[in-house]
Amino acid sequence: MRPLNFSFTLRCFVFAFLSFASGMAAAQTVSIGVLNQHHDPEEDAFWSKTAQYLSHNIPGYNFTIKLMGPECLNQAIEKQQLSFVITNPANIVALQKSEDARPIATLQTRYQTQVSSYLGAVLIARADRNKLKRLSDLKNQSVMAVSPSEFDGYQIIERELLLAGLSPEKDFFEMLFTNGSQKNIVKAIVNDEADIGIVRSGILENMIADKELKPGKIKIIHSQDTPNYLPLHSSSMLYPNWSMVKLNHTDIALARQVAITLKGMPKHESTLDYDPFYGWTQAADLTTVNGLLQALKLPPYAPSKEVSLKQILKEHESVTLLVLTFILVLTFFTVRLSRVNRKLAASQSELAKHRDNLEQEVIERTKELSSVNKTLEQDIIARETIEETLRRSRSALQGFYEITVNPELTQHEKLTALIKLARNHFAMDAAFLYKIPPQEVESNHHKLDLCVADGNTEMEDDILANLPQHFDKNESGEIKCVKNEQDNKCYISLYVMVENTPHCLLAFVGNSKLNPNIAQVDQELLRLLSQWIGSSIERQAIEDEREKYRSQLGKVTRLFTVGEIASGLAHEINQPLTASINYISGSLRRLDEHSDTTVKTGLERSLGSLNQASQIIRRMRDFVQMGIHREETFDLVRLIKRVLDLLEIESGQQSISLQSVGTDRPVLVKGDQVQIEQVILNLVRNAIEATQLQDVNPYTKRVVTVSLAITGGQVEVSVADNGPGIEDSEIEHIFDAFHSTKPDGMGLGLAICRSIIETHNSRLDARNTEQGAEFIFRLPHVTTSYETSKRKT
Repeated sequence: MRPLNFSFTLRCFVFAFLSFASGMAAAQTVSIGVLNQHHDPEEDAFWSKTAQYLSHNIPGYNFTIKLMGPECLNQAIEKQQLSFVITNPANIVALQKSEDARPIATLQTRYQTQVSSYLGAVLIARADRNKLKRLSDLKNQSVMAVSPSEFDGYQIIERELLLAGLSPEKDFFEMLFTNGSQKNIVKAIVNDEADIGIVRSGILENMIADKELKPGKIKIIHSQDTPNYLPLHSSSMLYPNWSMVKLNHTDIALARQVAITLKGMPKHESTLDYDPFYGWTQAADLTTVNGLLQALKLPPYAPSKEVSLKQILKEHESVTLLVLTFILVLTFFTVRLSRVNRKLAASQSELAKHRDNLEQEVIERTKELSSVNKTLEQDIIARETIEETLRRSRSALQGFYEITVNPELTQHEKLTALIKLARNHFAMDAAFLYKIPPQEVESNHHKLDLCVADGNTEMEDDILANLPQHFDKNESGEIKCVKNEQDNKCYISLYVMVENTPHCLLAFVGNSKLNPNIAQVDQELLRLLSQWIGSSIERQAIEDEREKYRSQLGKVTRLFTVGEIASGLAHEINQPLTASINYISGSLRRLDEHSDTTVKTGLERSLGSLNQASQIIRRMRDFVQMGIHREETFDLVRLIKRVLDLLEIESGQQSISLQSVGTDRPVLVKGDQVQIEQVILNLVRNAIEATQLQDVNPYTKRVVTVSLAITGGQVEVSVADNGPGIEDSEIEHIFDAFHSTKPDGMGLGLAICRSIIETHNSRLDARNTEQGAEFIFRLPHVTTSYETSKRKT
């Protein structure tokens, strides 16, 4: 069997040697092995960048990075499959003893403006652990580190503990090794999963720069004064950083060229305070590393065990017997070597086939593992996204609650603060709240009234340009989120419902990379904001109705007071009017004896006016006290002519013409003649005053027209002018008591007129025409026997 084994081994060696030689001759590929115990994308990217820079600046060579674990790296070095190695200082010292390796460049880090090629380790604890200050306080505590073989962590701190007289095996309550990321150790300390953590210097600063750790959560134990290393913290003395190492078989000229090129490699530029991969510098001295390995009795300074042949035979007696038996069997079967050699070719062919199959299975298995890892990474990212969304939503709900219950804020201030909170929550640039007029909802137009704006209000044009999509496609209550690829902006919009009708439109716009599929919890937050706005609007409407009711109640009270005053005035004024009537009646009797017709005519007219005034005051007193009017039949045409004759002088002074239409024959109506006369007199006088306000135009004649029209058993009375008309904001309130557009008006004339017309079971209305304003009311028409017979004919 010995010739078989030797031949097979020789052929494998020759095959490996020829493969290696052919590879060296075929391409100028330079392999750089990197000790990679934990997957770090930022670290892997820097190694790849280093290889690309060397390939670009050293012609004729193609540098490649191979990430390996400790065992794979040592095997590759032994087989001379690598030209350079990037590893930690402890591994470099071991390579110097075994492979005559030599460092040619050392890695640099940067924190703020401080650049260093050294590293240290820190002992960390939660900031609220006040009793943990010195190394002596670590006794009976649980300590967490990555691995006992990790140099830039546990081994550096182990030497500090040794100098302080502490033993991890004896003095610690528990020693935990995670074999994972050092950042996970920091998170475990924050979560109180261990008392003490051991990590490399710079990890805390890196996590704070990446916003993975809040400042003040972690404190440093046994902090050292390292002036050349500040502001980074360290709990130990400093040691050289990782270095690139030239192996014994590497070409010296190539190694020198690589060292020079690495020193000239541009430094990495980063906006963060801490950059662990800043660049390369000249190789550092490893004396301190040798001292650490000697103190800890680690390779290559670990004590060797003495081995004797007797001990080997004693410990491996069965193996030794088996070997002797195997030698005898090999000797016996030497004569059969020729037969076995004939089968060797077939065996080698099968072996090659199995090897190829094995390689294929390894490749397929690697692909499967990569797919599983990718799926796990996606699941982790999804979970982290959900957690972040929940955290942000919880913070937003807390802010929502604090704003709504704050008694110091007005309703409008709360609304503005809530919209700002929602805008910041979704990282949008601007937010707008529009009121939708009722006619706009029905006609599907897009004329909106801006109520509240927050943020960059200049983006309102973008909102108005994209809101038609909301009106065309949105349903009540639906949250619409769109990303416009043309302007690269995101838009969120939803209705605010009041009494199941769209009342307002809330819209957001921004340059954020927002996912159009808003999370369910964020949708609920938007709906909550919409419901609060709707409830606020309903509450405000109720308050407005209450205020209007209180205002109307005050007006009624004042009108009642005026009625009482008018009743008293009517009583007081009626007495001197009665006396005047008596005096004029006596004078007329005396004038009858002397026959002075001119004076008699004047006195008769004065007596008629005084009787009319006395009758008006008596009717007003009856109306104010009892709210009733007299029912009689009278000629409305004669009443209108009497009113126009009365106001002819007043209108003539203002160059205003008084005209009547439909008064060519008598028109009988039923009602209180005195009260109707007062209504027409007040309306015509108001028309005259309104016509005075019209701009004077030599081609336009100012006219006030009183018209009569008989329709359906009623007589329609119209008083119209060609003045400026009634403003839209005033037309709804002109009949309100104490509401007047005149500077010296009391606001009672039109209110009393409407009250009189309403007691006649009619209504006094006002409207604007093309010429000016018009007031209209109707009275029951009384037909004569002639009109009745004519209608029948």
